[in-house]
Amino acid sequence: MDELHEAAIAYYNNGSMEQQNLSWQFFRAMDVNGDGRVSLQEYTEFLRQTAGLAWVHPEMFRELDRNGDGQLDFWEVLTLYYVARTRTISCRTCLRILNGLYFTCVTCFESPCGNTFDLCVKCYMRRTYCHPHRLFLDSYVLLRSRRIHHPLPPGDQNLAEQQPSRMGWWNALRAMEVALAVGHLSAFCTIM
Repeated sequence: MDELHEAAIAYYNNGSMEQQNLSWQFFRAMDVNGDGRVSLQEYTEFLRQTAGLAWVHPEMFRELDRNGDGQLDFWEVLTLYYVARTRTISCRTCLRILNGLYFTCVTCFESPCGNTFDLCVKCYMRRTYCHPHRLFLDSYVLLRSRRIHHPLPPGDQNLAEQQPSRMGWWNALRAMEVALAVGHLSAFCTIM
C-alpha cells in the first residue's frame, strides 16, 4: 500500500488543477460531517452508496489508515481515489484486487476482444486457476516486452563505450527476459 500511496501523491503533485480539484471533491463527498477526516462509518456508507466501488472491501480502511488513528485524512483518501481510478483489476481465482505485481495471460492480453485473464502471485504460483492458455508474464515483464526498441540516435552510438557497466546490466536484463520467455514457452513443448 505504501507504493500506491506514494504513486497517488506523485500523480496529485504533478496533476493539473482540475485533477487536484477532483481529488478534493472525492474526499469531501466521503467526509459527510465536514470535519476534515473520514471515519470508518463515513467510509463504509460511501462505499455502499457509490456505484463502481462495490469491489472495495471495508477492510481496506485499515490499510489506508497509515497512522492508525482510526480516521482517514485527505492523503489517505487520495490513495483510495488513485486505487479506484486505476486498480479495477482483480485476480480471476481469489478475486482479490491486484496491487503491485500480478500475472497476465499473454494470449488473452493480445486478443482483440480486450478481456484479460489476470492472477495474483499466490494463485499463479500455486496453480490454483483453470484457464486454457499457459503463457503468463508478470506485469513488469509484460510491459518491458511490449517496449519498442529503437536504435541509438547517431550521437549515442558510443554509449556502450562510455558507460559499459550500465550496458552490461541492460544486456543481462534483456537476456533474462528472453530466457524467461523462451523457458516458459519450452516448458510447454513436450515430446510425445
